[in-house]
Amino acid sequence: MSVRADVDRGLEIVRKIAELEKELKDIEQRLQKAGLEAGQRGEHQDLKDEERGGKRWLARGSGAAVPLIFTDDKLVSSFTANGAKHQTIRVAANGHLLDFYRPVNKFESKFEDGKKFRAAAAEILAERAPAFITACLATDKAGIPKSDIKILWGDIEDIKPS
Repeated sequence: MSVRADVDRGLEIVRKIAELEKELKDIEQRLQKAGLEAGQRGEHQDLKDEERGGKRWLARGSGAAVPLIFTDDKLVSSFTANGAKHQTIRVAANGHLLDFYRPVNKFESKFEDGKKFRAAAAEILAERAPAFITACLATDKAGIPKSDIKILWGDIEDIKPS
C-alpha cells in the first residue's frame, strides 16, 4: 500500500473508532441504568466468586448475555500522606497500616511534554540546562536514550491533492 492510502485508511479508522467509542459509552450508561433498576426489582444474583462481595445482573441480548457486576463498597487504593484519610486509616489499622498499604514517594514531571520541560529548563537553569536534560533522559538497559514514534491522528492537516 502507499503512504497516501495508509493515511487515508488510518484517518477513516480513527474516525470510526471515535464514533464507536462514543456509542459504546452511551450503551454502557443505558445498561448501568437498567442494571440499577433491575436491582431495585430484586433481579440481581450473587457473584460466581463467593469470596468477592457484590451482586451481578445479566443484560440479555439476542444470543448472549453480558454480566454487569455491582461490587461492594470500593476500598481506597491510595491516599495523601498525612491527610485526613491517612489519619483515619492509620488509627483504624491499629499499628498494621504497612501490612495493607505501602508508602510511595516519587517525583512526577510538572510538564505535559518534553518541549515545555526543556523550555522551562533553559529558562530556569540557563547554561546548566543541557546537563540537567541529559540527566533526565529515559534510557534503556544499555544506556541508550529512548524515544517514541507517535502518529498524531488528531492533528490532521488538510492538503491539496497532487
